[in-house]
This record gives sequence, C-alpha cells and structure tokens, in this order.
Amino acid sequence: MDKFDILLKFYKNVWFRRAVAVICWLYTIIMIWVAYLSFGYYIEFNNPKPLFVLYLFINVAAMGLMILSRKQVITQINAYVLPLAVFALVILGFGNWYIVIPPIAVTVVLFFVNSSNETLKTVVGTMYLLMYVIGIVGYIALQMFMGTITFNGLDFNMNTRDRSYEKLSPSGEYRIVRYLETSGDRKLQHYYIEKTEDDIKIPMGICKRVYGSYALNTAAYTDTPADIDAWTTRKVDGVLQDVPVVEGSIRENPYLIKKIEKTESSSSVKSTQTSTTESTAAESSASAE
Repeated sequence: MDKFDILLKFYKNVWFRRAVAVICWLYTIIMIWVAYLSFGYYIEFNNPKPLFVLYLFINVAAMGLMILSRKQVITQINAYVLPLAVFALVILGFGNWYIVIPPIAVTVVLFFVNSSNETLKTVVGTMYLLMYVIGIVGYIALQMFMGTITFNGLDFNMNTRDRSYEKLSPSGEYRIVRYLETSGDRKLQHYYIEKTEDDIKIPMGICKRVYGSYALNTAAYTDTPADIDAWTTRKVDGVLQDVPVVEGSIRENPYLIKKIEKTESSSSVKSTQTSTTESTAAESSASAE
C-alpha cells in the first residue's frame, strides 16, 4: 500500500470525519462571536486588508471542512444552527458586507450539500428563507420610515461615530466619544463615556465596547471646538475619580458624575483672601480702640 492509499484511507475514516464535524462547530461559535461584536462594539482596524484576508481564509477553510464532513450527523445539525447565527450577524452588522457576505456563502453551500433528509431540508430551508427576507426587508423599512435604528442611543453600524474625536481620561480607564447625527436641517452631537477595560483586542485591530456606555446630554452641532475637551481628577466620596470637564451647552448627566466646580481653586483663594482681610480689619479696629 503506497502513501496515497494510506492518506485516502485516513480521510475516509469515520472517526476523522466526526472529529472534523466537531471542529466545524468552532466556526459557528466564531460567527456568534462576530455577531456579538457587531452588536456591542465599535470595530477599529489597524490594517483592514490583511484582516479581511484572514477572515476570508477562515470562511473558505470552514466551508471545505464542512463539505468533507457533510454526511456526519454533527455537521447536519450544524447546517440548521448556523443560519440562525448568520441571520443575527446580517441584522446586527447590516451594511458591513465584507463581514456578512462570506458567512452567507458558507451557510448556503453547507445547507445544500449536507446529507440530511431532503423533505426536512426543504421545509426548514423555506422557513429560513422567509426569515431572511422578512428580516432584511423589515430592517430596511424601519430605517426608511424611522431613520437610524439605535440601541442604547447608539447606531448599530456605528456610521455616525466621529473617528477623529476621542478623549482619554488621565488614568486611561475611560474615554469620551462623539456621534454626529443629522436630523432634518439640524445636526446633533451625542457624547458617551466608554470603559477602555471592556475593549477586546483582535488581530490587526481593536473592538471598543459601546454597549453599556454612559450617555451625556445632547447639544446642537457647531463648527466650534468640542464642548467636552478635557478630563480632571477629584475625590468623590473619598475616592479619586476621573471626571470630564464640561463647558458650554453640554451638561453632565446628573446621575452619572457630580458637578465640577471649575472655580474651586479660585474660590479657596478668595476665601483665604477674605479671611486675611477680615483679620487685618479686626486688628486695626483693636489698635484704634
């Protein structure tokens, strides 16, 4: 028996194909993770092209492994679960086609090539097709009639995020970011405080968490410099905390951060000067008597 026959026998081994079928579930988990990142994170790429090549390679490799194990029950079950994960990715990452299209291609190929019952495949496939069509059409319709679809005040696709604006706190634990939104003839700017410790590093990029961020009040957009342009540190309830310096039309969220007294130091100087003047006046009156 030559090496080719040994290799062919190894590939046809049922336990090898079962192992491959189990490994293919990692791809489904990755797609769920990507959908989660598309929902709650702003993805910032350091070098998008190599990252896209890596992402495309993962999808092509997963497709090949799934075709190889298409007769395994584990892969057949995966063929019915994967469309749900990819549907979440389509809705949450709508518009980011470089992320969405490769998994859709893998899902369609896997669904048709897996060796499950044809009747079941037809029924479930019809249900999934309706789910995708109704979901996508409904999403587009909501955008047309209601404008940008938001959750927690943030654009799902992060299209309105101002990439040039980011103010880190002195400790580096927080950052202030800005979103610019057009509403008719008005432009609005929204400010949010995000925790940097919740960020997730990925190859050639970083995912900055926006879900759960703290919103500051909204102000009309102007060409003047941003109202929130600095941080300071002060003790709140005996604990040293980072606090944004807020000026102009932006005011702090009252339940988030205590009001900053910008004249705190000048007030203390004035009080010192006042007490000194009062003591001097008292001494003068005493000597006069």
